[in-house]
Amino acid sequence: MNTDGIKGVRGPDYQVPIERGAIRQFARSLYSNHPDWLEDPNPVVPPTFLLSAGYHWGYILERPPAGSALAAIDQSQGVGTDGEHEFRYFGEPPRAGTILTARTQVADHFYKVGRSGGRLEFFVMQTDFHDASGRLAARWRPTSIRTEKVATATPANQQRPAEPAWWRKGETRPQLDAINRASPDDLVVGAGPGSVTLPPLTLTEMIRYQGASGEDSPGHHDALAARAHGYPNCFSVGMQHAGVLATMAAHWLGTHNVRRFSARFLDTVWPGDVLTYQAHIERLVTSDEGPAVELALLCTRTEKPVVKASATFLARP
Repeated sequence: MNTDGIKGVRGPDYQVPIERGAIRQFARSLYSNHPDWLEDPNPVVPPTFLLSAGYHWGYILERPPAGSALAAIDQSQGVGTDGEHEFRYFGEPPRAGTILTARTQVADHFYKVGRSGGRLEFFVMQTDFHDASGRLAARWRPTSIRTEKVATATPANQQRPAEPAWWRKGETRPQLDAINRASPDDLVVGAGPGSVTLPPLTLTEMIRYQGASGEDSPGHHDALAARAHGYPNCFSVGMQHAGVLATMAAHWLGTHNVRRFSARFLDTVWPGDVLTYQAHIERLVTSDEGPAVELALLCTRTEKPVVKASATFLARP
């Protein structure tokens, strides 16, 4: 439990203008050319888009506003990593042209003992997004984990390709675009859009996502920075692959129908990794807006899970 007064600490409110170009860039960084995002003059945001708000328009815990209460939180000890991210939409996701007001606070702060015996420090942040009327439109809850020591390369890390795959001229990644919208017969427990396996992850793709999301930490594109923290090479942002899972579900169930998406990160993703994405309906439920489905989603590398996620979509075939 929180005992040190960090829980509830807030940063200043900031405005987030939702821009059509930013939505297009974000969707394409997740291998999507869905017309709802690329052709609609007022598209809704992709399911994980709002994480970019803190990077492009406001702040995150690791980069707090100077002089704010968040800046007073001492994070100088240890090494940070993403634990989980959750997104909730209270109605249709915001559209381009909307200006949201964001409010960020520490929702929880606690410690646990890790599997290797070291102490882990957890920061659960919460950013609420309100529209012009003051209505709560969306909520983003990322969990950061601080460790007492730098990362060490595990045997699995050491098996990563010495020469990662790079972008090859003429290569396209249309796999998500081939997913058809679900029919009424598809909305049953166990059904899904099928699995999607993408070509080897390239540094180009990793950097493209960083640019779209704003998450520009050097360890994700600079091998020297990664090695300084004990990693053998630069590694992918976990939310890139969580975002692909969310995008896959939106292609199948409708970009307007997402109401919740939550992802947990299980392993590091490296350049050259071949990843498979899959989803299926786990249960049928009833929401305030009518029938809905709850999905189980998984990203794997050679059948080993690297991202596990769940989502709720309205059941509108």
